[in-house]
Parts: sequence; C-alpha cells; structure tokens
Amino acid sequence: MNENPPAGTAGTAPEDDATLLAEIDAELAAERTSRPRAGQRLVGLVLLIGGLIGWLSSLELQSGKEILLADPGATLSCDVNPLISCGNVMMTWQSSALGIPNMAIGLAGFAIMGAIGALMISGTQLPTWFRWAQLGGMTFAVGYVHFLAISTIFFIRALCPWCMVIWSVTAPMFFASLARAVENGDLRPPAPVASLLRRWVVLTLLWYLLVMVVIALVFRRQWLLMLGLG
Repeated sequence: MNENPPAGTAGTAPEDDATLLAEIDAELAAERTSRPRAGQRLVGLVLLIGGLIGWLSSLELQSGKEILLADPGATLSCDVNPLISCGNVMMTWQSSALGIPNMAIGLAGFAIMGAIGALMISGTQLPTWFRWAQLGGMTFAVGYVHFLAISTIFFIRALCPWCMVIWSVTAPMFFASLARAVENGDLRPPAPVASLLRRWVVLTLLWYLLVMVVIALVFRRQWLLMLGLG
C-alpha cells in the first residue's frame, strides 16, 4: 500500500505554519515598533514610585497591627468609622491568608519591585528570565489584591484606607509590566490583544472605575447614612 502523501502536498502544512508565524511576527513587530507606550524607563519609574508607596503603606499596616496585638481595644488613625477602618480588616484571617502577614509580603514584594524599577530607570538590560520573574511577581500581586479586595468589600464589609492605597499602586505596576512584556517581545499575543495590553494607562483607569463603582454600589446604604440622606 502506498502511504506517501499525494504529490504536491508534502510539506504544505509546515509551509503554511511558517507563513502564519511570519505574519504574526510581522504584526507584532509593527505593533512593538509603533509609538512606545511602555518604555523601559517609564515602566521603571512606575515600579519605583509604586514600590515606594506600597512599601510605606505596608509598613503603616504592620505598625497598626502591632498596636492592635498589644492593645486590642486601641483605635488606629485610619479607623474613621465601622465602614472605613483598618483595624476591622487587619484582624481577620484574610490578613494572613498565606500563613504569614500580608504586611510582610508587601514589605518584601514592594521593596523588590522598587529595586527592579531603579535598575530599569538606570538602563540596565535585564535578562529574559528576570523579566519573566518580575512579571510573574506582579501577576501574583494583582491576583492576591483581587482576592483581598473581594474579601474586604463583600465579606468583611469594611474599607481599609491603607489597603486601598496598595490596591491603587498595584494596578498600574501590573498593567505597565504587562505592556512592557508585550513591547519587548516577551509576550506575543494576537495584534489586537497586544494593542489593547499596551494601553496600560487606559486599563488602569478602567480598573479604578470598576472598583469605585463596585464600592459605591455595595456600600450605597452606608454612604447615604454618612451623608445624612438615609
């Protein structure tokens, strides 16, 4: 039995695959060479500033928890009312969901990201594995922030001001890192997706809007009472 493919078909699939890959590479190259939105120094600046703000916020939370552990009846400076309160949040199990205090994770993680940001600003060319590790770290961070935000808003039913500062800096750090990975070729999604991911400022603002809308809707009754309209 002749099992050879018909004449003229051998090699067709590999050739088609090669052509398709070449087209994808050309589209991605055109996307990356267009006006940069996530240059190395810009993303480095986002990481450095975000890392500094996040580190200071984590330190403030760590100090507050130590005060509460020493005196459970103490009132922290960020305890405004039952709705806006750091103390009501940091004494829940979610504050140590991974077995160690979230504050310790924040102090270490934001320090590392800030240091990476400083390296990027200096123009240091980071190796590929290091860039993937940094993106992986920010992906973990944004995922963990979503877990904490959902827990805080829907289950704990209280808002921690310092926690929300950490949410606010983690989002642009993640989206900027993702955009940088697309522009330097580490990530190669389809061109329309790449174009979207490169717009990290827009994605960050949309994320802020989503969080604000969710908070406004979930706590609408409390907001009305605070404004004397309930």
